[in-house]
Formats: sequence, C-alpha cells, structure tokens
Amino acid sequence: MTLGPALEVFKNHTVLLTGSTGALGACLLYKLAVQLPTKKIYVLIRSTPDVALQKWRDLMPDQMESIILSQKLHYIRGDISQPSFGLDNLSMEKLCRDVTLIVNAAADISFASNILEAVRANCLPALELARLASEFSSLKLFVQISTAYVNSFLPDGEVEEKIYEVSDNDPEDVLSSILDSGNSSDTARFFSSYSHAKYLMERLLLERYPTLPLMLLRPTCFGPALRDPYRLYGPDSSLPLNEFGKAFIAMRDPAQIFHATEGSQSGTNVLDEIPVDFIANACLLHAANETYGIVHVGCELYVSRTFDDFIDLYRLVVPPEKQASGVVFVQSRNQDQCFLADLVRVGTRNWRFDCSRSKWISGVYGPLSLHFSGEDAEDLRTERMRKIFRKVDF
Repeated sequence: MTLGPALEVFKNHTVLLTGSTGALGACLLYKLAVQLPTKKIYVLIRSTPDVALQKWRDLMPDQMESIILSQKLHYIRGDISQPSFGLDNLSMEKLCRDVTLIVNAAADISFASNILEAVRANCLPALELARLASEFSSLKLFVQISTAYVNSFLPDGEVEEKIYEVSDNDPEDVLSSILDSGNSSDTARFFSSYSHAKYLMERLLLERYPTLPLMLLRPTCFGPALRDPYRLYGPDSSLPLNEFGKAFIAMRDPAQIFHATEGSQSGTNVLDEIPVDFIANACLLHAANETYGIVHVGCELYVSRTFDDFIDLYRLVVPPEKQASGVVFVQSRNQDQCFLADLVRVGTRNWRFDCSRSKWISGVYGPLSLHFSGEDAEDLRTERMRKIFRKVDF
C-alpha cells in the first residue's frame, strides 16, 4: 500500500479529536492539520481556545503557525466528566451531522490514582462518548486509545490482539462495585489502576455498543518522537521510560535490587516502547483503512530493546562518577526489589505484544510511514539518554 489512498480518504473526513493537549493527542492534531488533507477538525476543549493554544505552543512551539494557518480547527467547548460532555444543542447538532471519524485520546495516565479516580477519568468518559457517537449519522470509525497493558494480569509471554478475561466477574458488576465502594478485587492483578480502568472500558464498550464501528488502539509505552512534530518531541510526564530514566540515574544507594527476567540472570525482558509519532501514524493509517477491533502498536513495529540494553546505554552516556554503585539482579521473587523497581513493575516483565494487524503498514511511505534506519533509531536512543541525564539534579 502507498500513502496515496490514505491521503485521499482524509479529504472527506471531519474528525472529532479529544485529548488534543496530551502527547499523543497533540501529535495527532499536528498530523491531521498539517500533514493530511483533513476536511475539518473538531477539537474538544474544556476551557477557552487561548488555553488550548498555549498548551500546544508549549508542546510544539515551531509548529503552531502551520497548524493555525491550516484553518481546519473548530473548537467545541465540553467537559468529559459531565453527562453528554456538557455539550450544548448546537454543538451536538454539528457533531451528529458532520463527524465521520472520532479519535478519543483523552486520558489521565497517573499511576498514583486509585481505581475509582482511574475509572472516572479513563472509563466513564469513553462510555459516554460512545453513547453520543451512536447518534452520529455520518460516523465511519470510532478510535478509542487504550493501552497494551490492559492485559498486565497475564503471565510473561505472547499477548495477542484480543480480549482476555481477568476473572469470571461481569464487567458491569465490577464497574458498579467500584462506583459504589471505590474498590474491586480484580484491581490488584493489574499493573496499575489505570490499566484496570482501560480494561473495563474496553469490555464495556464492546458489550454496550456492539454495532459501533470501533477500533481499540493499544499502544505500549510512548517513546519520544523520531520525526514529528520534531525529533525527541514528548513531555517526560507522558514518556514512562524518561521518568524511569531520570529516577534511575539519580539513584545513589550502594546496590539497587531488581528482579531478573523469569528464567534469566539479568534484565533480558523487552522494555516495549515505540515513538509517539509512530503510534500516531499507525492510528491514522488504520483509521484510513477503517480497521475495526483490537490493534496493538508496539516495538514489534520498531526496535526491540531490553532492560539490559537500557543499562548498557546508561553506562555509556552517564559519566562514571555520576553512576549509581550498581544494579543487582535477583531471581527470587520473594526478595524485595528497590523502590524504583516496585514502582515500575512492568519494567521487569516480559510480555511480547503481537502486532500482526499492522504488518501491512510496512508498505506505506510518506509522512505516515513507520520506516526508519537502524542508525537513526540508535542515534535517537543516545540523544534521549543524554537529554535525560542533563535534567537530573545530583
């Protein structure tokens, strides 16, 4: 497949985009406004356009002029925490009549939230938007951004692009229990309350709205952009390995204990990460293709690197006098890990996320391409570690 058909499709697309001030959302906005011939973009904003514009300028200072000059942006005031998003009748009429593609990238990725907060931020709004979208007369596709870690209750190994059941509990009953009592017996089995909330969101969307043209996009960890809107784009708060890297570099204890990968002596597990612009590209290409169902986007489409690789790069980039005393890998899961390892438990797991539904993307060229050179990817990796190191206050 070449890029031509995808470009032609977007000439007829009017898009509703949520979460446009987040790392992925802003990247999608840039591509929809500047790189694609999108007909119109409705941007859901909670406050005033000036506030959104300032957030975009902070994220993409050199790209804002081209975004604004595209004249494609149309602001819709709404609050995803409110019934019907607090939309007025005129706004609803416009969306119902015009929107052909929805990309719901709104999320709160805080791992510190309890399950009730996570559900209110990452499950209920998606269900409400799906309810509204069921009335959109021109809708061709609803893209819901999820996460590959909805399946973080699974053992290490292959994770397919499908639904896995965490327990025999009915998702509706689980949701009711969380809303009534603020807890669920299933939550402890997930990597975080965020991943549990996204799991519930997926199950409930599919069960409540079986006829909705739905794609559940499950990216792994966001990495800094390789190309768009510029190299190394992405706030640290949205790039888990950036936050992990800063904390890792700042460690000063004599020995940092990490659990070794199951069946290994060290960190041979894959730290699954893909540049955020590649996630955006995959999202938009699948949207152009009107892909339904579950789609993984992970390092299988980019570069596979392990925790050992991360440590090797750390030792290469960080001066010896600034390095922590050492990392100690242990095989026993009964031995306590260091605080950082417990905080990011996913860093010692070894899931392999199948990305078979995106194999066709390798034939795409142009601004939505996922093509890259090994040298370019390696340079990005080194530049990123140096940037992280410069941010650490020793």
